[in-house]
Amino acid sequence: MTRIIGVAALAISIAVAATVPSRAADPVLEEATDLTGFVMFLESGAPGMVLVVVRGDQQIVRGFGETTRGNKQEPNGKSLLRVNSINKVFTTEALVSLVADGKLRLTDPLQSYAGGVKVPDFKGRPITLLDLATHSAALPREIGDAPADAAPRTWPTSVDRWSWLSGYSLPWAPGTIAAYSNVSFDLLSDAIETADGKPFPEVLRARVTAPLGMVDTGFAPTAEQCERLMTGTGLGGPGPCVDTHATNGSGGLYSTGDDMAMWLRHNLEANETLAISHAVYWQRQSLAAAIGFDEPTPMAGLGLGWVSVAANGAQPTLLTKSGGGVGFMSYVAFAPGRGVGVFVAINRTDFGIFAGLVGAANGLIATLATR
Repeated sequence: MTRIIGVAALAISIAVAATVPSRAADPVLEEATDLTGFVMFLESGAPGMVLVVVRGDQQIVRGFGETTRGNKQEPNGKSLLRVNSINKVFTTEALVSLVADGKLRLTDPLQSYAGGVKVPDFKGRPITLLDLATHSAALPREIGDAPADAAPRTWPTSVDRWSWLSGYSLPWAPGTIAAYSNVSFDLLSDAIETADGKPFPEVLRARVTAPLGMVDTGFAPTAEQCERLMTGTGLGGPGPCVDTHATNGSGGLYSTGDDMAMWLRHNLEANETLAISHAVYWQRQSLAAAIGFDEPTPMAGLGLGWVSVAANGAQPTLLTKSGGGVGFMSYVAFAPGRGVGVFVAINRTDFGIFAGLVGAANGLIATLATR
């Protein structure tokens, strides 16, 4: 038995030593992510994992395992990932950019951007853009099941969702209950398109990703980028590497660890525009119900796409967003005002292991955000 334990320990030590950051990093970040990152990877059961940690002006991007099970190719900062619902906080960043430019207001009714389609209301209470961005528009998670021949994240199209919306009746007043909704964010991206007069992928690129140098973040990967896409496993995976602009408000976004490091650093900066999306618009206790936000950590409040998690012991207050589907799971969190953030993605969809992955990521933030 002792010999078995010794062999296992040796295997772990070799594997940890072989896991090299994709760029030179602060020795503090190397030490913090070395064993912790490897344990996160082992416990995930995924073929591969990408871990990003940002602390002050330092960052580290680490890869663990394999991009495809059995191919012996370790992920790195250039490996393409599906970030799924983390897409939503990119959508709200584009939204607040237009707010800052005076092209729209959070209190605008969705009807103003509906192109003649009748948007339902509840006894005269309309759906606003703020309602959409905080999951409080009284809309369901999905509009229905996707057609059997539709590739993941390519349905519903804009035509599909607006046709559905015109015949939908709101079950309660917007702004009273928060219920997680993918369709809300796709409608929000449609409204952004109308307000800015450009397709949403162009809006996001011009206002968010291009200024930050995020060259691998978007909805229509090139052939070269598709070659770098990790192979998803588990629920919904693998999915084909295709254009996912149909769901570009809710979950179609592709990115990489290197790009997410840039974006995390950006979100940790003091910025009046970002403060609009980071603000908490709904405290949990102000809502009649909060549905779909407590996996994997209890929600304390809602920002624009962001979920606020209360401080707990050594863990500071966090803004978080998770994503899952098409064979990937992802999570991003940062401590406002503390200069520390984490992004992690695995190429396996398994909701049973997600709480542990998130707990470890939050623990990393607590380890590094000590002041």
